[in-house]
Amino acid sequence: MNLIILVMAAGYSSRFRQSGQGNKLAAIMQGKPVLQHTLDNVRATGFDFCVVARPEDLELHGFMAQERIVTCSSEGLGESIAAGVSATAEYDGWLITLADMPFITPSSYQKVAHALRNSPLVRARIKGMQGHPVGFQQSFYPQLCALKGDRGARELLNADALTVVDLSDRGCITDIDTAEDLTRCNQDPYL
Repeated sequence: MNLIILVMAAGYSSRFRQSGQGNKLAAIMQGKPVLQHTLDNVRATGFDFCVVARPEDLELHGFMAQERIVTCSSEGLGESIAAGVSATAEYDGWLITLADMPFITPSSYQKVAHALRNSPLVRARIKGMQGHPVGFQQSFYPQLCALKGDRGARELLNADALTVVDLSDRGCITDIDTAEDLTRCNQDPYL
């Protein structure tokens, strides 16, 4: 099965920007930009991947010079997912992750991908909490391409076909949304 990881990076970082610090994905955490941490972990999986980003986020594009970039003037996560899936229609399935989740380990991506080979719909779960990445086989292509708004694929993930992969990787539920999150993660990502 030919899978690709889609890294969603087309958000506005509005909560983070309210603190006057710019785009959270460009913020320095543990010596490098948040997005760079995410890309390093994704790259280490060995899977193909691409990043869905806003066309005007040139600073972020600089971190992704060697990656495949899908540009999307997104009004929400649903539209970003639709753009990424549409641009990678040749794949048998997609692992979808968020660029502001820099601590997901390569092995977590690989475990969700392994489950996706046998199930059309997969989600990571950590101690009962829903997390990322999530995975969809090609049969979900029409529904993924039709997504709109900011709800992402949440409704699709409520399907009976969902397979849950229980993991211990807190990176699957740790994101950077605020300046406080960044400060905490600079000290200890698992607080």
